[in-house]
Parts: sequence; C-alpha cells; structure tokens
Amino acid sequence: MQRHGEAIRAAEETEVNHLEDQGDLSKFQVNLIEAKSPRHRAAWPVELTDVVEQALADPNPKAPEGGTHQDWQRVLEVRKNEASCWPVERLRCLGPEIQPGQTIAATDDILVRRPQAGCWLTMRVARIATPEGYRYLSGTGSLVLRQLLLLLFFCAGFKGWITVLGDGAKWLRTYFETGLNPFKRKELLLDWYHLHRKCADFAGMICSTVQEKKALKRKLNSTLWIGRVASAIKALEACRPQTKNEEKLQELIDYLKARKPYIVNYNKRRQQRQYIGSAHAENACDLIVAKRQKNREMHWSEEIADALAAMKTVMLNQAWDLYWQENQILPLATST
Repeated sequence: MQRHGEAIRAAEETEVNHLEDQGDLSKFQVNLIEAKSPRHRAAWPVELTDVVEQALADPNPKAPEGGTHQDWQRVLEVRKNEASCWPVERLRCLGPEIQPGQTIAATDDILVRRPQAGCWLTMRVARIATPEGYRYLSGTGSLVLRQLLLLLFFCAGFKGWITVLGDGAKWLRTYFETGLNPFKRKELLLDWYHLHRKCADFAGMICSTVQEKKALKRKLNSTLWIGRVASAIKALEACRPQTKNEEKLQELIDYLKARKPYIVNYNKRRQQRQYIGSAHAENACDLIVAKRQKNREMHWSEEIADALAAMKTVMLNQAWDLYWQENQILPLATST
C-alpha cells in the first residue's frame, strides 16, 4: 500500500512540475468527473404542496406552517426572478447551484493521530467543482496547493469566477491572498457552519449564565447571518464587564476582525441560491480520510496515512482502473 501511495504522489509531482514549466497552459483541457444533478433537501413535506400553491397564489404570500422562514424567502426570491413559473415541486427542493463560468473550491484540513502520544498529522483535502464536473485533491504538503492552483486555472483561467469556501484558517487566507493573486475574479467565504459553531462554542466560555449565553448566541447569529461584523463585535464588547473569561472574549473578537473580509451576507446569498458552506470539503474529509483513519485507537505514520488518502482520491476521481490496469494517474489536464 505504501509503495502504491508513493508512486501516485510521485506521478502527481512529476505532472505538476511539467505543467509549471509550460509557457502556455491554455492549450490544456481540464479532466473533471462529469457532474450529476445535485440533490437538495426538501423545504417542506410533500403533503403541503397544495397549501404552498395556495399561499403562492396570494398577492402577499406568507409562509405556510411546516416550512421555515428562510426556505420561504428563497422560494419568493426565485419566484420573483424566474423567467417562467416553476412548479411547486421544483421550488420545494431549491438549493445552491454553481453558476455558468463559476468554479467552486471547497478545502479543509483534517488531523490524523501519529504513533507518538499527543502528535498529529495534518491532511489537506479539496473538492473543485464547475457546472460541468468535479475533482478531488488530497495531500500533506505543498503539492496539493500547487495542484489546486493549476486546477483552478484550467477551470476558470485568470478571468473566470472563483469561489473558495473554507473554515477561514490562516493558511487558507494566506493562500487566497498570495497564492491566488493572479486571479482577478475571486472570493473567499468563511462558511456559515464554522462561523456559527465558533460563536456557539465561545459563548459558553464567555457568559456566566445560561440566559446570557442564549442572548449572546441570538445576537451573534442574527448580526453575522447578514454580514454585520461590527454589530457582532459591539455585542461582544458589551459583555466585557460581566464576562467570566475576558481572554476568550478577546479571542473571539480578534477571530471576527481577522476574518471580516470573508464574512458575507449569508442570508442574501442563500436567497440567491449561492453557496455559503463548505459541506463538500467536510464530505471530502470524511470520504478520503476520516472513515478509514479516524476510528478509535488508530494511529498512522505519515507515509501510510498519505498513501491511503492518495489511493482513496484516485478512487473518488474514478481513475482506479486507470491506475491498476495501466499504472497511470488521471492527469489534471491533457493537451488539446
């Protein structure tokens, strides 16, 4: 297994070195796995279809019981802007869609236990997607970031629209600001799940009572959901006189300040069916690493952990037969 993992990584590095030496990358065609229609959570039970149709027929439609306000707002936004009247069943399963010309890059780190007590290995995974297809990446060092840069260029060029989704870690912000500097149309979003969870975790460490904790969480969620970072910081500053842990309070304030450029109006984006979360990266972490390497009492050397991730990535990229039968990896791109 280690031998195969090392062979895969060696082939990937050889390809990256070759591509980086090319003077003109525009002659290459990206290799993606063909996209399937995304499956979205239903906004209300199918039994409410008739009720929803009646509600939408009203001049001032109101959300029927059984659905959430946020789902209803997205339905109204789509209904307002749609060229033709979509059937209610289609409105029932709305969700984020990748727009023409857009490339989504969702990336995350996951820790794997080493044999030494208290030591951890950082594995990095990414999922790149366009309306036409997707591709997985994984690795432990800089190679995966070099692959990501090349893949983004092949998908979007320097004029395309790139959306990077992640947990707002320092390495990701640095990579976005420096590594992706050649790209002109790009955005980095701190995904809502990580932001929401961070605030919830810190609220318990900041507040002295359950009531204060609930009140702070409501304030932070309501302001950050619409991208008002200054209001959230103001609410935290108001907690300073009675906080039980001023150090954690300041830590959360600093966290929000450092990520302010990447905290957006999540409510508006959701209504417009744009991505606000890095669920694809979380899923990639599970598929490539966690399900095999994060079980109880497990620990791994870097070589074996990376080999397992490399082989799983080959499988997810539907190149398993290509590797075992022809001893080749699926190239990031091929010359046209």
